[in-house]
Amino acid sequence: MNWSEVSPGVFSKELDGVEKIYHHVSQIFKPIGREHWGLYCACTFELGPRFSQKNTATALRDAWKALRYDFPALAVTLDGVHARKTYTVPDASSVEKWADESFVVDWTTDPDGVLASYPVRDTPSMYFFPELSQILFLCSHWRIDGLGTCLLMDRFFSLLAANTPSPSPESWANDITKISPTLEDAIKAPTLETPEVQELARKHIEDHHKNVVHAGGLRYLGDATTPPGSPARSTVTFNETTTASLIAACKQRSISVTSAVYAALANAVFALSPDASLEKYAAVMSINMRTYMPAPYNGKDHAVQVYVMGRSPTVERGSSFAEMTAQFMDYNKGWYNDEFRSAYRMATRHHYETLSRRPKGAAPLNPPSSVTLSSLGIIEKNMPSQYGGGAVKLTDFHFGVSMMTRQMLLYVWTFENKLSLSVNYNDAYHDVSSIKSFLEYIRQILKNEIGVSLEL
Repeated sequence: MNWSEVSPGVFSKELDGVEKIYHHVSQIFKPIGREHWGLYCACTFELGPRFSQKNTATALRDAWKALRYDFPALAVTLDGVHARKTYTVPDASSVEKWADESFVVDWTTDPDGVLASYPVRDTPSMYFFPELSQILFLCSHWRIDGLGTCLLMDRFFSLLAANTPSPSPESWANDITKISPTLEDAIKAPTLETPEVQELARKHIEDHHKNVVHAGGLRYLGDATTPPGSPARSTVTFNETTTASLIAACKQRSISVTSAVYAALANAVFALSPDASLEKYAAVMSINMRTYMPAPYNGKDHAVQVYVMGRSPTVERGSSFAEMTAQFMDYNKGWYNDEFRSAYRMATRHHYETLSRRPKGAAPLNPPSSVTLSSLGIIEKNMPSQYGGGAVKLTDFHFGVSMMTRQMLLYVWTFENKLSLSVNYNDAYHDVSSIKSFLEYIRQILKNEIGVSLEL
């Protein structure tokens, strides 16, 4: 579906497919002013000598405006009544207004302080913490995904290193063409829905809701009526030597590090779940669809769009670690085909309709407390640690989402040759000590099964 010009310079388009799903999820806790599954990326950075004569906040703000030119989808807003996307071709003053509203210099807190009250926002925002030399990018998940965030931050730091000025007003006239299409349109998912396609899509979503959406998991504080607290995170990072040994050991076994973490996570859930009858573990895994997409949508110019989908590898209690990793590796082979593509548009619509039929504000009798897994891989493949010959250097990276439910999300990535395992959770349902114990349990399983000493 194309954008429609509803008035001079104002374009409109419906949310579609996976966008609608993520938008629906993000709005669940809107009555209390919080966003569920809001994405964030925090980076610590150093600037080289060429910035000595320029105010850092000014340089960052200029790069933020230049980024908005490269990715006009950052300025798309939503009509809350009809859930339609709206884009207005800007002029110089509206770009400044956008920057004033979305670029924040914060002297009083840190990224964790902002994340603890992750608000519902109409547009993305960039925070700068001068005392910490850190920036924090916040964005709704209906607009972007994890890998897209890395690609976007890569462009941001490239613009910063190049000291790129904001484009002239005349350059903005045709920027509507730079807004990326939805995943369904980008992969050319057919609109024709035969009875066979409808049945395939329906069964896929029903199985997904049965095995994953309503899955139990770990113990949590409180009961079904306990209100959410603040989003929180806890991370363990292994040193370079440990990480290199783990990678080498996984390669020797012809498995990925992600598959090893998945098997360790599954074993941890089986061991720690209060439900002794839990026989299967299914984790929603985010799959990067850019791998399967045609040019140009698989490239860096299409960072701001949700080009990710969830798949649910499942393992049984009692399976060995080797069996779990093998099942995970096999599960991720050869699944993308014409049959999947033909049913995808229908499947996303059915998924949205199933979610939206649930009564708002009604807590389930047995709220799910499952743990999902997402791997960002090697960060430097999409976002190097240095830009402009050392003009900008990144010294720390962190990514995650705001969690408002009893569920947890485990992120895996490698940055500067160090593996990180990071859990996002809500502090009303899990405390710091239980999360650290959970991560330690995973570490011990990896250590025992892979035979590598995992040191921090």
